[in-house]
Amino acid sequence: MQLTFPAQLALIAANAEKQRKTLEEVAVRFADSLGAGNLVHIYANGHSRVTVEELVVRMGALVGFHPLLCHGLANFTDVVGSDGLRINQAIEQVEGLGAKLLDEVCIAAGEPLIVVSATGQTQAAVDIALEWIRRYPDNPLICICSDIQSKESAPKHSSGKTLWHCAREARCGYLLDNGMPMGDLSVTYEGKHDTYKICPLSSVGALTLVHCLNELTIQILDARGIKHQVLRNMHLGGYGVNYDEWLADQRRRYAKALYRPDALPGYSK
Repeated sequence: MQLTFPAQLALIAANAEKQRKTLEEVAVRFADSLGAGNLVHIYANGHSRVTVEELVVRMGALVGFHPLLCHGLANFTDVVGSDGLRINQAIEQVEGLGAKLLDEVCIAAGEPLIVVSATGQTQAAVDIALEWIRRYPDNPLICICSDIQSKESAPKHSSGKTLWHCAREARCGYLLDNGMPMGDLSVTYEGKHDTYKICPLSSVGALTLVHCLNELTIQILDARGIKHQVLRNMHLGGYGVNYDEWLADQRRRYAKALYRPDALPGYSK
């Protein structure tokens, strides 16, 4: 037997290094918002939700990342039944949900939104990116997806756009390439009974990018003289190492996302 998948990880590492300049620019945007006591919002649908989970409530998580996850868009594990794959993938195709999701959050000036989609084509991901650009044209938009597939494949959204277009059209837009090949599957096995394409790279690539951003962001915050809450490993140091402090900081920031008077229409001091 042969094992070829580990070699793909070297490609993911090289892909991240190739994007060092963009990663550093995005990390500055994150540090600006987090250092001001605000948030970085992160949206995903489908299996891309694992990227959100890697930034929120995870060992080593920086406080201040705020998930925009909708159950019907991000939970595909039931597979069959009334909450199964067909239902949830149909929800992904409903346009207008981006506006509904953003209606639930108060966004401060300068707060970034990360939109994660393996392909960059999914209607729901494009929908929230377009709505973000419309509502918050000066706030950063970071799209994590496949550069090649979002650029070269046919759009699914009625706007005729993918996340590649959204990142280019945003006033402060960035596209971070997850490094996956066209179609995502990185290994081909020629078997006796069929040719099998396996081992998607998009999740590994996206996780690599967000951890690069974590590392760069904490360096910037520290260089600015800001001591930032990072969730420590509770299993090695016992419950409460800094769990309560981290949660208290997160709670303060989340409270702003639920009710920030200066973000509401018609607000005046």
